[in-house]
Amino acid sequence: MAKETTNIFIKDIEKRKRLRLAFIYSFAFIGAVGLFVLLGFVGKEQSNTACWKLEVQLEAPDGRKFIDEQMIAALADSSTDQILGKAVSQVDIQAIHSAISKNSSVSEAHVYTTVDGRCVIHVKQRTPIARIFNAYGESYYLDKDGFTMALSDLATAKLPVFTGEIYDGLRTESVTINFPDSLAWKTYLDDIYTFTNVIVQDTFWRAQAEHVYINPAGEFEIIPRIGNQRVNVGGVANLPQKLKKLKAFYEHAVSTTDLDQYAVINAQYNGQVVCVKR
Repeated sequence: MAKETTNIFIKDIEKRKRLRLAFIYSFAFIGAVGLFVLLGFVGKEQSNTACWKLEVQLEAPDGRKFIDEQMIAALADSSTDQILGKAVSQVDIQAIHSAISKNSSVSEAHVYTTVDGRCVIHVKQRTPIARIFNAYGESYYLDKDGFTMALSDLATAKLPVFTGEIYDGLRTESVTINFPDSLAWKTYLDDIYTFTNVIVQDTFWRAQAEHVYINPAGEFEIIPRIGNQRVNVGGVANLPQKLKKLKAFYEHAVSTTDLDQYAVINAQYNGQVVCVKR
């Protein structure tokens, strides 16, 4: 009798489990159907909504604008036949994205439409770290991700300036495309990128390395903010060690030596700084 009661009890539990699962599955099915109906309704409403606003959001990390909201809006307008007044589902967001992304001051661009009829463009601006004057008289910026940037009439960045035997102009790909493959063909822009990323780590060299000249031998010569000589560090290989050695020399020489008596301070050689008098 006890065994029969137990079996009835177990069957009752299993029945309740089945009913609970059936309820859950039914609720999930109804919810899914409702969601699809709602999405279909929203999609239909959005497809019928006319775009009434072009909203541009610009993110300039350091506060300086090399491209502004008006320029971005103009790029968007010129990329397609119509934005305002057109059904949002028909706005060519791919064409808008492509046109804006081609601007050299743009790091990232995101374009999308909203249910309420806005076309939103969110742009993140590039951050320049060096200014280049090449051998052809052209000037442009190099940004923190290794991309080149055209100059802008809106803003000027005070950055380390690189001149000399530089023959590269504006390019679409980043100089970092060659990293870390040491066998890849490289240009001086690669070395300038490496050089700049080293000196920004040190407050002394950030202030001192105002102008850097690349001589015909491919050596980097710092024309310092303080002092009337050229500081030759050679190539970028072992650059942190060379700059550390030079910094120690400066700290000692400033209190004991008149630096202006030297025409060249050479830090290419291992373990020593060689000075050439005027």
